[in-house]
Amino acid sequence: MTTTSSVQIPKGAVIWLLLATATSLVLHASHLPLGFWGLALVVAGWRWMVHLGRASYPGKMVKATAVVLTTLAVIVTFDRSISLESASAFLIAACLLKLLEMRTVRDAQIVVYMAFLLLATGFLFQQDIGSALWGIVSAGIITSAMISVQQNPYAESKTSMRTNAAMASRILLLSLPMMLMLYFLFPRLGPLWSVGLQSSQAKTGMTDVMAPADIAQLSQSTELALRVSFTDQRPARSDLYWRGLTLDHYDGRRWQVANTSRQVDWAPSVKPDVAHARVQSIGYDIIQEPTDQPWLFALRGVQAVEANTGRTADDRLIARRPLYQRQRYHAQSWPQAILDGAELTAEARRQQLQLPPQGNPKARAWADQLRRSFVDDQRIVAALMNTFAESSFHYTLQPQTLGQDDIDAFLFDTRRGFCAHYAGAMVFVARAAGIPARVVVGYQGGEWNEQEAYLTVRQFDAHAWVEVWLPSQGWLRFDPTAQVAPDRIEYGLQRALAQEDDFLREQFFSVHRLQHVQWLNRLRLQLDSINYYWHRWVLSYDRQRQSQLLQGWLGMKTYQDILYGLAIGVALLFVFASSWLLWQQRPRYRNRFFKAWTRLQKRAQRFGVAAVQGETSNHYLQRLAHAFPALRSEIAALNRVLEAYLYRNDDLNDPEQTRVVIRQMQALRWRLSARHKSNHDQPHS
Repeated sequence: MTTTSSVQIPKGAVIWLLLATATSLVLHASHLPLGFWGLALVVAGWRWMVHLGRASYPGKMVKATAVVLTTLAVIVTFDRSISLESASAFLIAACLLKLLEMRTVRDAQIVVYMAFLLLATGFLFQQDIGSALWGIVSAGIITSAMISVQQNPYAESKTSMRTNAAMASRILLLSLPMMLMLYFLFPRLGPLWSVGLQSSQAKTGMTDVMAPADIAQLSQSTELALRVSFTDQRPARSDLYWRGLTLDHYDGRRWQVANTSRQVDWAPSVKPDVAHARVQSIGYDIIQEPTDQPWLFALRGVQAVEANTGRTADDRLIARRPLYQRQRYHAQSWPQAILDGAELTAEARRQQLQLPPQGNPKARAWADQLRRSFVDDQRIVAALMNTFAESSFHYTLQPQTLGQDDIDAFLFDTRRGFCAHYAGAMVFVARAAGIPARVVVGYQGGEWNEQEAYLTVRQFDAHAWVEVWLPSQGWLRFDPTAQVAPDRIEYGLQRALAQEDDFLREQFFSVHRLQHVQWLNRLRLQLDSINYYWHRWVLSYDRQRQSQLLQGWLGMKTYQDILYGLAIGVALLFVFASSWLLWQQRPRYRNRFFKAWTRLQKRAQRFGVAAVQGETSNHYLQRLAHAFPALRSEIAALNRVLEAYLYRNDDLNDPEQTRVVIRQMQALRWRLSARHKSNHDQPHS
């Protein structure tokens, strides 16, 4: 018996297999090292030359050497670490080597299955709408390859590529109902792209350490940080401060998170306190990009309302696990709430006044002067803000390099800097004057999509500002950057840097830099809207949202109900599919004449007169007349009309003559049934 391990691959399948492997690699482009693309080109070229008969298959020694070298390449390229990237690279190398040695149908089937697996793993790295559309195209090509592999390699007539593609399209289309049913009804264990699978690929974004140059580098990146839709009225742009981290330790060069334990109140037990209840709240949904960190971004006075999120003592929102994949969450904020209005604890005050014992003597002297001039803390803070507003400070992404006493050099010499310079300098002076203060980093503002009503925040919206603790008022926000460059807060970074033309200076052809080109900007916003809704309604469909959907629409409250619904859905799909197949297998007629003639033959066959293959209509009707003598005259009349129609008529498509013949055949068919039921005349043998 012939098996797939010995059957030759159909020649037409080779090009499909090469295309299937190539298309399955596209979603890995963001993380696959350049050397692997070179390996793919070499393997594809070699295998194509084998297909043309101009090269031979690799021998055992060549294959063994290739396996060893590719394994070492994966180990060396990824520094011997086990991650998503290294695992997928090893899988890609295995698929390419299998493609090279592919000889039989069994080998080709393995390549097809590996191509499907490569396509699926590609969605661990790319999940936007463009990747989804490419996945459909790639799935169609891989399915076409699977179909071409099953064809007879020895058949004289070869199936065209177009026929294979059409069949693959029909298969994918038929699988759509099953896919949708499983998507909506199958119990959600968490989408694969929301499970904590750690990647070794560095994420663009802020860290828990801030040096002035860090945020300046982020401001040259157009990568997406988060998208926000408001369930209540949208706040003014000047109030859109997306808090991420509070940096309360200064080592003389950098601000960072202090190594102190921070209490976390996890949802859903967190409830608004009395201070929250007296002010208006803002509800919003955020889709945040992966950061490999647990912190989430939210407005001031946040309450954790989403499962697996919590609020820290310093008014931040965090997740239980680091965000290795994109995450959607809901939050509620009370921006005007009083935060920590009571007296600070001794430990908290000590931390919020921490400074190195030495360094920046001019800034310390200025703080002493302010303390002697103003007893009230609020007046000292106001004096600091006035200094930034009235002195000749300049906002720039390219400040001069500062020396050891960087805050002194910034405040009294260069006076040129970015938000991190202003925030760090103000907190330093406030602490030196005995006022608890901290640096807050996150994002400010964002781009509002007026048509679709959502906010897009990108890395170039990264910002740093100040929070100062005042008696009876708690923590209050102060932004010295707003005093120096108010356009940065009211309109965004591009307007603030208009004079220097420094916005995205390293990305001259970026669509964000070319917003003045209206048609290009409209196209960018439309594409961004499509991706936004894809992320919001498709990728964010988790267990909680499935439960809300099924309870609201179908009344399913338990997993048992969902499984029952799934079973009923599968059964209905099979009934529908069976009915469709039966309908497809129904007799096909070229025209109404042959349909009427076939029905007459089937009716007569029920009464014992079966048609014989190859006999003429005249001979058949004579046998029918012999079987039904009482209908001999009707049958003879039909025979005359039929002979005239078939043999004397020049135009078989004449509708009038066709109707006459069909009418007589229908009449005879009815007479056969009536005669048989009345038992007046049984058919003769």
